[in-house]
Amino acid sequence: MRYKCFYIGLLIATFLFSGCNKKYSYVEEIIDKGVWGDLNERTTKEPETIWAKSDTAAYIEALEKFATSQYVYDAAISDGMDWHDVPICFRLYTRDGVDISDIEFASKKWWEDFYSNMYERFHDTSLSANSSFGKIDSTRIKELLPLFDVKKDEFAPDGRIWYKPKTAPSVVWTNGIYLYFMVKDGKAQNLRLKVQYYDDNWLFFENLYFSIDSNAYVYTPHDTKRDSGRGGMIWEWFDEQMHRDDKVLLEALSNAKNAKIKFVGDKYYEIRTISTEQIESINNTLELYYLLGGTL
Repeated sequence: MRYKCFYIGLLIATFLFSGCNKKYSYVEEIIDKGVWGDLNERTTKEPETIWAKSDTAAYIEALEKFATSQYVYDAAISDGMDWHDVPICFRLYTRDGVDISDIEFASKKWWEDFYSNMYERFHDTSLSANSSFGKIDSTRIKELLPLFDVKKDEFAPDGRIWYKPKTAPSVVWTNGIYLYFMVKDGKAQNLRLKVQYYDDNWLFFENLYFSIDSNAYVYTPHDTKRDSGRGGMIWEWFDEQMHRDDKVLLEALSNAKNAKIKFVGDKYYEIRTISTEQIESINNTLELYYLLGGTL
């Protein structure tokens, strides 16, 4: 049966995330469907335990459970089976009994849309098994999300949410290289590369040359900014959206074993090593960007 396979997948995902230390109670509200097909009073199922690292992670697990209940019910009805529990909604409680069913967090809408779409797409019999939807890995998304600061832009009327690696520099007057992106309408977009050069000598760099695992690449920024201060130090940086032409460079960088960057100005240049931590951050960001529907 289709719903049995789906339920097995849920059990595997639950097992992978069971090593957490906070206990939550998931309570599903249902309407009991009578023997003759009539709807009886609204009631609740037996509480289920969710173990998660945070309220946000617990809520995401609860969404997955509820989407599964909806899927199982609909699949059973489609197969001509009698199924008495009609899922209505769910409640989520902390160990102290606090109801966090209405919890707010930056990526909440994306997760609600994700499970809503999953529920709808799994019922579309015309869906190809090789479609991009089937490649969405919610388990991997859950593994990557804790590595990012997720912040909703409170001044943007379109509800955009920014995903920035927690390892990224918090100020511009330091050396750094990283990717970040935004999510709007449930889809990742506007992948951006930010590179920062910090030293006591001006470069006025115009081009960046990369040596990645003995292969050479070049990138020319369109709008480099510069400033100085902090006891005679200078900093030069750019923050630009990436496009299809940049895909080869970004994917090479994200999978690099060794990488260096050469800042080339009109008179001088400076070579810096891109650290293992920076490469890993680029790899994680690019992966999450693709998983959340982003393209280049």
